[in-house]
Amino acid sequence: MTSVVPKIAIVGAGPAGLTLARLLHVSGLKLEVTLLERDLSPASRREQGGTLDLHTHTGLAAIKKCGLWDEFQKHARYDGQEVILMDKNATELVHKRVTSTLQDRPEIDRVWLRKILLDAVPGCWINWGRKVRTVTDDGKVRLDVLAEGNGGEVKAEGAEEEGPFDLIVGADGAWSRVRQRLMPHVTPRYSGVSGYEVAIFEPTKTCPHVDKMVGQGMFIGLSDRKSLNAQRLGDGSIRVRSWSYCPETEAQETLNKLGKEGTREKILERFATWAPEMTEPFRHGDLDSLMHMTLYELPVGSKWDHQKGFTLIGDAASLTTPFSGEGVNKAMKDSLELAELIEKSQEPNDDLTLDEAVLRYEKLMFPRAEKLQAKTILYRDAMLGPNAPLGLFSDMLKTIAGDSPSFFVRLLGSAPVVALVYSYFWVYIQIGWAVRKFWRRT
Repeated sequence: MTSVVPKIAIVGAGPAGLTLARLLHVSGLKLEVTLLERDLSPASRREQGGTLDLHTHTGLAAIKKCGLWDEFQKHARYDGQEVILMDKNATELVHKRVTSTLQDRPEIDRVWLRKILLDAVPGCWINWGRKVRTVTDDGKVRLDVLAEGNGGEVKAEGAEEEGPFDLIVGADGAWSRVRQRLMPHVTPRYSGVSGYEVAIFEPTKTCPHVDKMVGQGMFIGLSDRKSLNAQRLGDGSIRVRSWSYCPETEAQETLNKLGKEGTREKILERFATWAPEMTEPFRHGDLDSLMHMTLYELPVGSKWDHQKGFTLIGDAASLTTPFSGEGVNKAMKDSLELAELIEKSQEPNDDLTLDEAVLRYEKLMFPRAEKLQAKTILYRDAMLGPNAPLGLFSDMLKTIAGDSPSFFVRLLGSAPVVALVYSYFWVYIQIGWAVRKFWRRT
């Protein structure tokens, strides 16, 4: 146990950082916690993402430990677990309907998750408008103080140094400054995948046919090494995204060169061989909301040698692409494990030190993160591979079987079962395409 009140800095007020801050707050420990966030205020971030599903043993477990279950339930959308999967010819391959609120992966909009966590953290802990430049050997944080300029731009108006801290936790995402301290030679690499996002703000009014097609959850189209998906948000709006393999700068350069109208036409050209109804969501998106996205990841198994006074959680520790849907869940699990071990280190009858607690957390997190990184790459390759969507089914069977201790579940990943499932969906797709061609001719 540490004999003095530990001083902890959390860099980044995303789901990972806010979850850790909340858990430390409800622990009742005597701690001095400072949360450093580059956003100027809670409302200054224009884009906070779409929606995500929280899982029983990770995100939902953290929410319950935070004491926020009742508040979470006010904004959770159990019907958001609906999934519709089609190929390029609009053949429906999977339609997962939600028949009960007992499903274990409810959706919640990212903006609501952040607000729930933010409202549950003492306001005096958070220093807004603080952009970290570096962290020092002696546990200090050097940062720029940001402010809004006359033209609305964000600019640095000064510099500060905070600390020293007993522990600096990097929860600062993909381009983490704290990670640079722990792994100076490891930087995010381009995943090979980029895409675009557009919003349909009032689909019931502007395109009721698209509104019906998407359903209450997620609509996914896969074929030709491309993906086009649409997802319902809590306010009824729809986020539409396209993904494909392309050079790293292509998506941004296309938008800069062609503008938003020209970029949408370019996107639709790429999907020209798809059934017209599959591209309807993109056609009806609000052009002002069109933005490009370039996906980065850390190498699988990235880890650092333990350094006293520093650690990482969430994307800062193990950045992945979104294809497994586990990023925020993993981040909140990181926070949960780290908070529990910090709490244990402060118990009067326990000899565990704060540094030993952090080391124990890292040893727990590294193999969990590596497994998630590998699974995410598997899902990405399956969804955007040459055999998609057929390859997705066989690869998911292998993954589910490999993760299960049950002999009978592992049989699902055996070659005969995988071949049978692949054949079934291949025949299903061919029949579906033949029927649709006949229907269109008539």
